[in-house]
Amino acid sequence: MDISWKRNFYTLWVAQLFAVIGFHAVQPFLAYYVQEFDVEDLDEALLWAGYLGSVAGFAMAISSPIWGALADKFGRKSMVVRSMIGGGITVFFMAYAESVFELLIARTLQGALAGTVTACITMVSTTTPKPHLGFAMGMMQGAFLLGAALGPLMGGPFIENYGYKACFLASGSLVIIAGIAVQFLVRENFREQADKNDNRENYIKEFFYEGWRLLRLRPFVITLVIVVLIQFAYGVVMPVVPLFLQYLSGRADILSEAGFVFSLMSLTGAFSAAAIGNWTLKIGLRRLLFFGLLSTAILLILQGSATSVFIFSVLYIVSGFTTGAVRPVANTIITYVVAESDRGKAFGILTSAGAFGWALGPSFGAFVGTQFGFQTAFYLTAVLFFSVAIWAFYAMKDLNIVEDSG
Repeated sequence: MDISWKRNFYTLWVAQLFAVIGFHAVQPFLAYYVQEFDVEDLDEALLWAGYLGSVAGFAMAISSPIWGALADKFGRKSMVVRSMIGGGITVFFMAYAESVFELLIARTLQGALAGTVTACITMVSTTTPKPHLGFAMGMMQGAFLLGAALGPLMGGPFIENYGYKACFLASGSLVIIAGIAVQFLVRENFREQADKNDNRENYIKEFFYEGWRLLRLRPFVITLVIVVLIQFAYGVVMPVVPLFLQYLSGRADILSEAGFVFSLMSLTGAFSAAAIGNWTLKIGLRRLLFFGLLSTAILLILQGSATSVFIFSVLYIVSGFTTGAVRPVANTIITYVVAESDRGKAFGILTSAGAFGWALGPSFGAFVGTQFGFQTAFYLTAVLFFSVAIWAFYAMKDLNIVEDSG
């Protein structure tokens, strides 16, 4: 029986939307949540926020290639379900954390078990016809950013009215429900490529051999490096933003205001990603990436110079347009330089590399913020984005993705 790629795509789109809403109803507020555990100084809160970002990134970096390889061997749908149900359970763990250390453990587990975005993208990339891939990748990124917009918008007021624990339990339930929906509504005609009688030792050897083979593809390696650098740069400023808002406001009770700012930023990114998806190859991946990164650098300089919550918020919201334009590019490149049968491993390695860069970023950003001030973290991140823009522009010069795509 034929499987409709549109049915799968839109089901995964909705499931990812609700899963991301669940995650982002609590994740942006972790820098405030740590202050519930006798962490009252902003510098100390920034350090813990950095650690929470880093441990999740390292756990994801280690686990992603394994999940990606398992997706190629046992099916992409099972990995989507695993990431949503496993990730939802870790949000439950956060609700019952009694110390910052226990919260740190829960975040580590979340990094290892979640990865819903990569799991969904991998499945979409193998079930969507090639002429529609640009649209599909942009829309999936749009689902992520839309969910990241709605999550904080609901999470901030929810926490203020019902507390962190209730919000974590509701959010975790939403993520798990999304996973159950995928299990029952998404269809996959998957044929295991490896011999089912292969023993575990041979499978592990195959996993590392196939990974090394992908790393010998120059376009894939260039994409990998770009993703690592971009994720590191995003990671540097990630723990600083919520506490910089708190610093500018001079108040601790800014959950609703912060949620509104985070929401609008992601919403602009969602519109940008969805719009860019249809125009990716017409504009050109190389030019799109360059101008997106350059614009991000300029906006970061302006954000670091902001003197009020309103000015910073406007600049941060506008930066959503550049974020939405940049992030789908790497995923689109992968679909043109990696064979369909290898995309689970490719996206797994890509996510692992990105997570490794992301893991290094938050702790580094926290260190810079505590030692040299919040503003310095923004200026340093701007320099990083500008450097990546220049390098990526020249590194992608000879890829000729549009011509090779046929």
